[in-house]
Amino acid sequence: MEDFYSTLGISRGATPDEIKKAYRKKALECHPDRNPNDPKAAEKFKRISEAYEVLSDDQKRKIYDQYGEEGLRGAGGMGGGGFHGGFSSMEEALRTFMGAFGGGGGAHGGESVFDSFFGGGGFEQSASDAKKGASKKITIKITFEEAAKGTEKEVSITNYVNCSACKGIGAKSKSSIKTCPTCQGQGQVYQSRGFFSMSSVCPHCQGSGQKISDPCSTCNGSGRTKDKQRISIKIPAGVDSGMRLKMSGYGDAGIMGGSPGDLFVDIEVEPHETFHREGDDVYIDLPITFTEAALGSQKTVPTPFGESCKIQIPEGTQNGKILRVSGQGFPNVHKRGQGDLMIRISVETPVRLSEKQKALLKSFEELEAPQNHPRRKTFFDKVKSFFSEGV
Repeated sequence: MEDFYSTLGISRGATPDEIKKAYRKKALECHPDRNPNDPKAAEKFKRISEAYEVLSDDQKRKIYDQYGEEGLRGAGGMGGGGFHGGFSSMEEALRTFMGAFGGGGGAHGGESVFDSFFGGGGFEQSASDAKKGASKKITIKITFEEAAKGTEKEVSITNYVNCSACKGIGAKSKSSIKTCPTCQGQGQVYQSRGFFSMSSVCPHCQGSGQKISDPCSTCNGSGRTKDKQRISIKIPAGVDSGMRLKMSGYGDAGIMGGSPGDLFVDIEVEPHETFHREGDDVYIDLPITFTEAALGSQKTVPTPFGESCKIQIPEGTQNGKILRVSGQGFPNVHKRGQGDLMIRISVETPVRLSEKQKALLKSFEELEAPQNHPRRKTFFDKVKSFFSEGV
C-alpha cells in the first residue's frame, strides 16, 4: 500500500498549506457523490482522508515519519478512538472532509464545499412562513434652499398592501387553509444525496406548510393587492446629493404576516447659480471695484436661507481673499454644528474708461510709492536677485 505522502501526491517536506491544498484537490476528485458509479471511490476517499488527518497533525506526522502506520496504531493516533487500520466508518472520513473545508476559503474562494456540491447553504435550507416584503427606492429632487432649511415632500408610490378582503391570509376563510400534504406542514421536503440528507423548500406550498383550498377572489390567494398611496417625506436640513433616507415599513407588505419592506429615498440637490457647497460650508463670489478694495467698504450679501448679512471689506483687500461669516453655512445633517458662509472677493478691473478717468488714473500712478504694492516690490526684488546670481 502506498504511503500517505504518495496518496496525497506531495513530497515528505510539504508544508501544512501544501498538504491541505493537495487534500482538498484529491478529496473533491474522489468524493463518492461525484463518483456514484465507481465502487472504489469510497475507499479512495477514506484513504485520502486518513492521510490528511495524520499529515496535518504535527504530532501524528512525526510518529508516522519515524514508525509508519504501525507506529500510529501503537500510539492510538487516528480516527478519534485509536488507529485500527484506517477510519472505521465513512462518517469519520466525512468529518475530516468537512473540517478541511469548514469556514469556506481555500480552493473555493469563499464558498463552502456544500455550496459547490449541492448549490445550497449547508445541510438544510430554512423555510419560513412569513417573508419580509420587498423594499423600494425613489429619487427626490430638491432646491439648494430646501436642502439648507429642510423641507417636506409629498410623493406617490405604488406598493403591495395586505388584501382588505381577506386581511392578508389569502383565503376566503381560515377554514380554507389546509396543511400541505406534500411536506405535512413542515415547509420542507427531504432528499437523500449520497451520504447526506438534504432539505429544501417545499415546491407545492413554497415553504408555507399550507395549501389554500378556496383562495380569496380579490387577491387570488396571494394575500396582497397593489395600491397607490401618497406619503409625506420629511427631509432634514443639511442633506446633500447622494445621501439616502430610510423610511422603515414603507415598502411592500410582507407575505403571510411578514414585516413590510422599507422605502429608500435618494436625495438629489439642484445646483445654485450663486452659491457653491463644500461640505457644510457655502461659498459665494463677491465682485467689488478697485476703489472698494483699496479704500475698504461695507457690503450686503445673501445667505442660503433667503436672508442677507452685512460684511466689512477691509482696506487694501486683495483679489481672491476669502472672508468668513460664521454659522451662515449648512447645518450638519447629523446635528454636529453648522458650516460657515465663505465670501471669495473678486476685484474687478474697470473697463471702457473715459479720457478723464484715464487721466486721473495716470495722475494716481505718478503718486504711487513702492509701499503701496508690497507684493510687487517683493516679486521684483526676487527677480533682480535671481539675475544678479546668474551673472
